[in-house]
Amino acid sequence: MLSPTESPKRILLHKFLLVIFVLAIVVFLSLPNYRTGQWTWNAERELSNIQELRLLQQQGLSLPGWQTVTQQTGEIGGRKWSIQGIVPTSTSEPTSQNTVWLLLRPQTWHRDMPQVDWMDINGVQQWTADSNRSLQFTVPDPFTQQPIPINTRFLRGWNQQRTYAVLQWYAWANGGHPAPARWFWVDQRSQLFHRTRTAWIAVSLLIPIKPLGDIETVRSQAQELGQLVQTALMEEVLGVRTEE
Repeated sequence: MLSPTESPKRILLHKFLLVIFVLAIVVFLSLPNYRTGQWTWNAERELSNIQELRLLQQQGLSLPGWQTVTQQTGEIGGRKWSIQGIVPTSTSEPTSQNTVWLLLRPQTWHRDMPQVDWMDINGVQQWTADSNRSLQFTVPDPFTQQPIPINTRFLRGWNQQRTYAVLQWYAWANGGHPAPARWFWVDQRSQLFHRTRTAWIAVSLLIPIKPLGDIETVRSQAQELGQLVQTALMEEVLGVRTEE
């Protein structure tokens, strides 16, 4: 029986506060490990698709309707990226104005964590980043065909030579988001419930626009390209299914 001084609402509040307290402890204990990369499970659970991830870093990504005009592995911020120039297959002569740059940094080691990738790109490009906003789209789940939401950061990057509309996010097998913390919780859930790791790939698309132009003029192209890239990564590289 309930005490006269404890109503059902008060008991419910106490339970809610207890859950919040436990979650706070978990976060407090986990975040230092995220910053240092020291995980107790790393020695036991490595990436199952490590070969595909390393091959992506070396060879880039094939996209339907697009052809690669140049591809190489280069260092950005001390980390290796696939740097790939692509144009539509209908293009007769690639130029600086019709070449889109696809930059990919796949996780190639089980202790490699997404951290300052967007800052590294800003630094190597020596550009001013502004007009920052979000762009969302969906891609079909290759197993169920249900829509998977993908969140990206959409911004303008410009310097004295070029202006780009930039689309950036971390892609994984059943999702994507520009914030490293979102991948962190997906990976935690994968390990806790499925005893697997969720590999990630940093994606940065650079679409040339007019000097100091409006990125909204290429929003639809950016969304279409983002969908192509996410789908290709899920089908060709991130094939191990995990549940969120």
